[in-house]
Amino acid sequence: MKRYGLFRFGTLNYALSLLQIQKIKQGLEAYPLPRLPGAVAAVLVDDDQLVPLLDLSWIQKEDLRHEVTKQGYQVLIDSEYGTVALPAEVTGRIVSEQKGTLSEVVTAKEKEFGTVAKFVYQRIEYNILDINFLAIELTQGFWNSRSDTGGARRHQ
Repeated sequence: MKRYGLFRFGTLNYALSLLQIQKIKQGLEAYPLPRLPGAVAAVLVDDDQLVPLLDLSWIQKEDLRHEVTKQGYQVLIDSEYGTVALPAEVTGRIVSEQKGTLSEVVTAKEKEFGTVAKFVYQRIEYNILDINFLAIELTQGFWNSRSDTGGARRHQ
């Protein structure tokens, strides 16, 4: 039985596979350092490990970059490229796949940057994020400079 962690940040509802969630922390100190890639809002220190805190503003098309470092919760996620963190509000929950409706994002028009599918739970739609894609796209310094994605290149 597959389970998802359901989270909210600003107007964005997002979901992650429970198997990818390493831990959920409250109040980790965020350090906005100079020369961080455009989509990395700050760096967290967790168990003597530096963890990039990703800025989700580029997905929700709402400039909340200054809010990313002020959120009370950070979701630390395992990716193929190491641990990354996402900001989250207090309203997170864990639900099984059977309690909602899963839909694939199939057309280019429906496809949102970093989203592989949608999960609807209690009439609220959550973007299931492709954390491996986001981790490499947003933490590496080789993308084309684009104002609408904080410097990340669009997935072709």
